[in-house]
Amino acid sequence: MSEPIINNPRAEIDAIDTEILELLNKRAAIALRVGAAKTKVDTSLCDPQRETEVLERLTRANAGPFDAQSIANIFQRIIDESLHLQQKTYRKPFETAEDAAPDLGTGKSRVAFQGERGSFSEAAALGILGAAFETVPCQTFDDLYKAIDEGKADYILSPLENSLVGSVHRCYDLLLHSSLHIVAEIILPISHFLVAGRNADFESIQTVESHPVALAQCERFFAAHPDLKGVAADDTAGSVRRVIESGDATRAAIGGRRTAEIYGGRILREHIEDHAENYTRFVLLSPHANESEKGGKISLIVRLKHQPGALHNALRPFVRRGIDLVKIESRPIKGAPWQFNFYFDLKAPASESELRGALDEIREQAEEVRYLGRYSRIELSDERLEEIL
Repeated sequence: MSEPIINNPRAEIDAIDTEILELLNKRAAIALRVGAAKTKVDTSLCDPQRETEVLERLTRANAGPFDAQSIANIFQRIIDESLHLQQKTYRKPFETAEDAAPDLGTGKSRVAFQGERGSFSEAAALGILGAAFETVPCQTFDDLYKAIDEGKADYILSPLENSLVGSVHRCYDLLLHSSLHIVAEIILPISHFLVAGRNADFESIQTVESHPVALAQCERFFAAHPDLKGVAADDTAGSVRRVIESGDATRAAIGGRRTAEIYGGRILREHIEDHAENYTRFVLLSPHANESEKGGKISLIVRLKHQPGALHNALRPFVRRGIDLVKIESRPIKGAPWQFNFYFDLKAPASESELRGALDEIREQAEEVRYLGRYSRIELSDERLEEIL
């Protein structure tokens, strides 16, 4: 007796589902027409203002039993799928802009780097700028980020992250609190060499000096030689110089091949880094923003509202437009416990309208958005890498 009672509502639901399916596809066909028109005039396919109007109208018209939030959730999903259909039809997903060489002007300019002559940072500066620029060594990262304000340099070259040990947090903090802009980046392969004075050999050394990041990249070497003591220092090149100048056969340092050549050291072991795939990313920073629309990467600093869902809302404008977010770094805000600034790296999309739309939308979601720059990655030939490393 109960079977017909159960089946009748199911039949009603099936009929309604079929009708909904037909209406959804009719709606999608109209969305495609709208997408075609927007693409012709390079207007963003995503229109947050129109979406808000649609959701507000539908929630006002809702008579239940669904509540307003449920209606908003359902129709937001319909809108998202319509947007995805438009993107799939008219734009290639994750299509990124082409890189272009940075315009750094003409004439003799100065670029500051952390460390001493022969450091990997100086090599990165030479890789981006070439010999036409004067390199200015700085002892610490704090000194580096003050070099432009103090009139010692026109640009600074800063490491931001390493493929083995992660982010250089001090540099991120200094960048976050500076007014500098990123105008180019370079990724260098890092090879570490054990360097000592001419009177030393491997059996005589007892201590190995270098920057803490370099020591951390050579943990396997120290594990294999537990009698050697690692000693942290300000930078790799300075460690090599001091070890060689000391004439102490018990001291060695970790640095690059070029560093050993500059200071006349003896290489005792080659390639002692833990992994061959060891790369450091450096950025060239300028007090002036790069106004060009060329360049394949964009970096932002975002201060989010202190409320649930803030990070989700900040990421959503990129996700919905098919913009590839390649890095998120959070750093605590001093004086505001449990609040953070977020550093975003994203691949610049080929569509300027989608980029403008995403940036406008994220500005509405966040307390503060700072545009660090749109820039290119400098690619070096194997021959050029051999010269600077």
